[in-house]
Amino acid sequence: MITFREGGWLILVTCLVIIALLVWALAPALFRQSERPPGDGENIESYQFDLSNPRVDTATIEMALLYRDMIPVEDEAIILTPEEAATANSARKPYLISKDLVIGVVVDGQPRAYPLSILNVHEIIHDEINDKPIAVTWHWPSAATRVFKRRIGGNERMFGVSGLVASGNLLIYPRRLDGLRGDEPLISQALGKSITGPDIELETVPHELVTWDDWLARYPRTTVAAARPELKNRYKKGKPDVWFASEDLMFSTPVPENGPPPKSHMLLLRSGDQSTIVGLDQLIEMADESGNAVVQHGDERLTLTVTEYPPTARLAPEHVEAVDSMRILWINGRALLPDSDLASP
Repeated sequence: MITFREGGWLILVTCLVIIALLVWALAPALFRQSERPPGDGENIESYQFDLSNPRVDTATIEMALLYRDMIPVEDEAIILTPEEAATANSARKPYLISKDLVIGVVVDGQPRAYPLSILNVHEIIHDEINDKPIAVTWHWPSAATRVFKRRIGGNERMFGVSGLVASGNLLIYPRRLDGLRGDEPLISQALGKSITGPDIELETVPHELVTWDDWLARYPRTTVAAARPELKNRYKKGKPDVWFASEDLMFSTPVPENGPPPKSHMLLLRSGDQSTIVGLDQLIEMADESGNAVVQHGDERLTLTVTEYPPTARLAPEHVEAVDSMRILWINGRALLPDSDLASP
């Protein structure tokens, strides 16, 4: 046997160094685990939201993530000026190419674009345009887009990703003003209102999901939300294109008995009590040579401008303020708003 003096001390020191290195490497992960937000991936009650006064069948609420706040919501958007965006796009690997999809908004005359390439990872981007706080949201499993004003009861608020879905669509929650977690209401991203707890209805901001070249042509002085350099690899892996192209379904939302295939991309149009849903493929078939299509929405005829690749549709300017428009998959749109009219050619 090796004695301590004959070299055993060296073995002991080596073991202590290895243990110290393991502790150093694993401590952050262990700390995160001990400080992990609520949620066990098995019971919706474990996420510690206010589930009282439900306005939907609670059976439609499912776990999407192991715990709440797993998604790295963007709290302080990095914004590129028009000049910085032009420089980024003139590089060997441009930040945005012509057919990239962006969510575009105009607030008090200031246009801004939010690329889906970064929203695939963040799902919520908090921002301010001309001192107006907004939340830009994108839930790729349901292909749903919404932009909200960030005020509830006169207070500016920020939102988190609950880790839950209802009818396959994102449920967000308003972060507590005291910084603690627990007992927050659940808000349906697509419906724009709370489905549990106190009644909350968020005010929406008109938006478009269009190609970058379409947006830039109409708003050459647009600013653009930028990617975070430290998340570069995550952005690369966060593309849902393969999932969209498959027939796989992610949640237990029932497939509609009629209509298009469940994962068809639709445009959902709402004003007052009227709700109309129309397929993008159908709009492409209906469009005239100038790319315009007309849809009957209740008593109104709405004009939309359509592109085929990638498929997009946006309301004509005269309809933007009066009609709320958003993208969503057919399976989720029908489950959330079963009384919507399905537009026919």
